[in-house]
Amino acid sequence: MKRLSILAALISLGTAPAEAKVALPKAQEFALSNGLAVRVISRHELPLFSMQLVFRAGSVYDPAGQEGLASLTSDMLLRGTESRTAKQIAEDVAFGGGTLTNEAGYESAALSGEFLTAQGEKAVEILADLVLRSSYTAEEFDKTKSLVLGQLGSRRENPSLVANDAIWETLLKDSPYGHFTGGTAATVSALTRDDVVKFARSRYTPDNAVLVVCGDVKADLVKKWVNKYLGPWKGKATASQAVSPFASIEGRQVILYDKQDATQTQIRIGSLGLPLGHADFPALEVARTVYGGSFASRLMDEIRVNRGLSYGVSYRSTSMRPGGVVYVTTFTKNATVAEVLDIVLAEAAKMQTQAVSDSELTDGANYRAGTYPLDFETNDDLAGVFASMWLNGLERSYYEDYQERLRAVEPPIAVTVAQKYFPGEHFRLVLVGKAEEVLPQVEKYGPVKVVPFSSE
Repeated sequence: MKRLSILAALISLGTAPAEAKVALPKAQEFALSNGLAVRVISRHELPLFSMQLVFRAGSVYDPAGQEGLASLTSDMLLRGTESRTAKQIAEDVAFGGGTLTNEAGYESAALSGEFLTAQGEKAVEILADLVLRSSYTAEEFDKTKSLVLGQLGSRRENPSLVANDAIWETLLKDSPYGHFTGGTAATVSALTRDDVVKFARSRYTPDNAVLVVCGDVKADLVKKWVNKYLGPWKGKATASQAVSPFASIEGRQVILYDKQDATQTQIRIGSLGLPLGHADFPALEVARTVYGGSFASRLMDEIRVNRGLSYGVSYRSTSMRPGGVVYVTTFTKNATVAEVLDIVLAEAAKMQTQAVSDSELTDGANYRAGTYPLDFETNDDLAGVFASMWLNGLERSYYEDYQERLRAVEPPIAVTVAQKYFPGEHFRLVLVGKAEEVLPQVEKYGPVKVVPFSSE
């Protein structure tokens, strides 16, 4: 509720107080002899702490033809150890007033939890049990795989998620980032328990991980617990092939998924964005906010407020190590697809050719700078930041100077980044709608490939 109230105020005022500048707390840093990196951030406001164990073990490490392996392996981490069943793990965590979850993205996989201060040593012991002694039993593997396949089936029935996956895939194509992190029904069906065990042994190793503990803890106690329970952890990560920068896209291409019973069309129009740490990133964020990155953006005004063509529209940006993706996402009635697309492209052209007014630019910068501190409020937020610093080789200044860089963006810079990254002559367009009604409208945007919409 606190976050929502602050956010609402910032949106309405377009301003942010100077005292909201982000200053990261200090962290005690050390490494175990087995290579595990550890970061401890002491904050004593509440008798709670967060813990994140992060691995370089995301879907970019999936072997070709085994897409979804990293995600499935992550799911198996909570499915039992040599001494605890999945139920016992959940009970032990809950009994101590804690929570523990797993996740796997493109570049990393993680175990994340929050615990009462009094349960600190027990929390580290449970974490160590999971990574040192997970059993990956055949029974749990079959259950987990079946659950994942069910989720993938549901995903293929959702037009919005199909559009999201498709814009990513068509922009990144041959890159390891070009597939949904969970894989496909075909690739996951072919995975075996041995594949999971092999992946875990090659990626879930101490030299390939960072442990971040943030909250009401003392560094000397954490160091004692970590050495006791994670010190015996052994293993060396398999060397990984370097990922090349994303290949540039040329011209325009349109992919239309024919969903014959659709009364509205999902729209995604995207191009390549920026890698992490790129000098243009603050300027792109400000320009993106003005164009389609806030409720007061130009696209929202034209598409929702002025014409009522859609309930919502946004311009999203994701940055990773080798590059980034930016795309407009919206939906509309089948009959008004071209009208929406014309607005999207016309507003992009204005951003690329006409200077943004000082007031509009200031509002965009203040919105981004004002909401930015919300990403650093909780113990879990800060644990994620310090994990990201380790994972991506970022410096404290990357975070602490960010608001100043946002407010330093001037109109000519906004035009330049719009020319580089907004849709223009080079983009990919993905649509999920009724081809009979949509196809005649979209042929003018580029060569169209019609694909049957299928949940299989």
